Amino acid sequence: MPHFYINPQNINGDNFFIDGEHFHYLINVRRFKIGDEIMIFDGLGNSYRASILEISKDKLLGKFLSSSYREGGKIINLYCAIAKGDRFEWLIEKAAELGINAVFPLITKRSIRTSFSENKIERLKKIALSACMQCGRSSVLEIAAPVDIKDAFEAASSGKFSNIVAWEGEDSLSLSALKIEKANIFIGPEGGFENEEIELAKSLNFTTVRLGENILRVETAAIVAAVLTLNCC
Repeated sequence: MPHFYINPQNINGDNFFIDGEHFHYLINVRRFKIGDEIMIFDGLGNSYRASILEISKDKLLGKFLSSSYREGGKIINLYCAIAKGDRFEWLIEKAAELGINAVFPLITKRSIRTSFSENKIERLKKIALSACMQCGRSSVLEIAAPVDIKDAFEAASSGKFSNIVAWEGEDSLSLSALKIEKANIFIGPEGGFENEEIELAKSLNFTTVRLGENILRVETAAIVAAVLTLNCC
């Protein structure tokens, strides 16, 4: 059954309404009618089986029939240098499908791109939301504004997450060998992190890991690191 997003502010007890773009999609594209059942989620971990009660010109009203809450598993934040072209959009889509908690576009010394327009950030959020609906997750992938690597390192070091830096210069430690439940994963740009960035990470007790024998593109490295972390013991 299709899985659609509802703003938590549109929920009142067992009743809800959907308006805006999602209303248009449900009624004019998917052709749902009064009495149809739909699956919706609020982005906060709650999923609902619901029935459509009324349809007006600009919104639909419905009632929840049942609900469930999906407990979170591993929590992974991706701090990733911005890939060229539409490759970052692909990364956002796949991160959402995998269940990643948040993506932080990372500004490094060798970053080619260091900013996004407001319109671009909104587009990335729409891509993330669409992927969340498609894959059936009950939370929404967070898309943060671009952050400088030093600020990102400092913020990550003050939390209780494992801080992992994918680095081609790591000789022995593989990410798959670690046991991780909550992780901040840092992925560098084309050309990799500069030595001073790696030294800063190590000074903050971050762990550098290798992802394999080959040098991966930014978006590939991010997804490989996420999958390895999700599946490590």
